[in-house]
Amino acid sequence: MAASCDGDRWFQLYIVERQAAWDMIRRALETGYSTLVVTVDVAVNGLRERDIRNGFGMPLRYTPRILLDGALHPHWTLNLLRHGMPQLANFVTARSRDAHSQAALLKRQMDASFDWDALRQIRDLWPRRLLVKGLLNPQDASRAIALGADGVIVSNHGGRQLDSAPSPMTVLDAMVAAAKGAPVLVDSGFRRGADVVKALAMGASAILIGRPLLYGMAAAGGDGVDAVIAILRDEVDRTLAQIGCPEIGLLSRDFIMPAAPI
Repeated sequence: MAASCDGDRWFQLYIVERQAAWDMIRRALETGYSTLVVTVDVAVNGLRERDIRNGFGMPLRYTPRILLDGALHPHWTLNLLRHGMPQLANFVTARSRDAHSQAALLKRQMDASFDWDALRQIRDLWPRRLLVKGLLNPQDASRAIALGADGVIVSNHGGRQLDSAPSPMTVLDAMVAAAKGAPVLVDSGFRRGADVVKALAMGASAILIGRPLLYGMAAAGGDGVDAVIAILRDEVDRTLAQIGCPEIGLLSRDFIMPAAPI
């Protein structure tokens, strides 16, 4: 990835086996990544009932449904046969050279013991921009910044970890206040340009988009990703025009009307 991209590169770190995580931090540093995003809301995997219902797991079971999907998508199936099962490249080691063992390694070694002292160690290892992702509590945001984080990402992991976790939008005001001027990014569930405008008006520094881009990629490759970005940009522009804001940098809470209580 570093060799194929000359832009501003970010590396998202999941804390697996502690030494493996430290090794990946060093690799990201050596290959010129500018920002390290430490994800802290996956101490254990959530119970993803949708995956269970769809038979999505490791080791992969070749059910009649999967075989039918393969027959209906011959281009994908031929690519799979030609190039083999996709792998988690960061976990390719002498003991995990196939996708099944890599997924098992990742699942088994999520580090539930990760704590504030571990975050302090990462700050010591990483001299560049550091963001902590997965926070929903203003006290945690304050503490992360006090430990040296350059900013925080308000996130409930797209609702995939704990389904009763609050929506980031409901805590965004408090998180911005707790950050005391440090960058506050936000993700989870942003599907419309109007939602982007709302979050920026509430004080977010930026909005991160995940699944919509993957939908575009799955549908049409790189062109699909470009199309999703174009749609969101158009919706942002139209929303700004509708609310009478001439440019995105002029958004403020003056454009927000809180919902009336039920």
